[in-house]
Amino acid sequence: MLDNDAYASPVPPEGKAELAERALRSAIVGCVLAPGERLSEAALAEEFALGRGAVRAALARLKASGLVSSSARSGWEVAPISANEIRELSAARRHLEPLLCSAVLEDAYKQRLKALAEMHMALTQRQELGGDLIPTIRRCERDMLELLAGRLGMPIVSGWLSDLWDRSVRLVNFFEGTGRIKLVPANRSWLVDAIVEGRKADALEHLAAANTALETYLLDRFLESEAMVGGKSARRSAKNDKPGRTPRPQPPIGRIRTL
Repeated sequence: MLDNDAYASPVPPEGKAELAERALRSAIVGCVLAPGERLSEAALAEEFALGRGAVRAALARLKASGLVSSSARSGWEVAPISANEIRELSAARRHLEPLLCSAVLEDAYKQRLKALAEMHMALTQRQELGGDLIPTIRRCERDMLELLAGRLGMPIVSGWLSDLWDRSVRLVNFFEGTGRIKLVPANRSWLVDAIVEGRKADALEHLAAANTALETYLLDRFLESEAMVGGKSARRSAKNDKPGRTPRPQPPIGRIRTL
């Protein structure tokens, strides 16, 4: 499932558990582990050469981050996608991201932000946004947001924001990987300029507009996915309902959970 080479060298147990959590988080956010995919504690323990307790602790932390779910009957699984999750995610970002405008920025941090903003603007102004360009733009955007979050002086809030951004990236990766429409990157250089120059109202306006655009994209893609699943299911049902034919179970198309 995951590359074991990175875990071949001897590492203290706590370090290996953290590496396992980071590797699982990366695989979930990147949709290497798809929404709804089952996660076996025994298989993960063997893969990372960890005890079941350490694996369970890593999965519990990922569950607290909203990336994994569990039930007594089904065990662990990658969190499925639902319209409720999209709305909850958008509401949480709208509530917490305005705090970024309160980041304490010394000159060194301002210069770092400006450099990232210039890079972001140069990348987004390219005529073609194909290939590796969009992932590069998004890494640059994430660096800007993480820098601002780190200067809030509120580690718990910074952790919540990081989880929200990871969950957002997972949803975007899923819908872009299963469809043809890409999310247009927000021009975060405007946000940086507004924050550095003390224009809080403009910064808040940018954050609200970016979140609205993201929520609209995710809900539109969700509805399209629901229509696709429903349409294919309906065609299968009609085909299987022919006289004298025994219906065969069909594999799920993605893991989309309705309201």
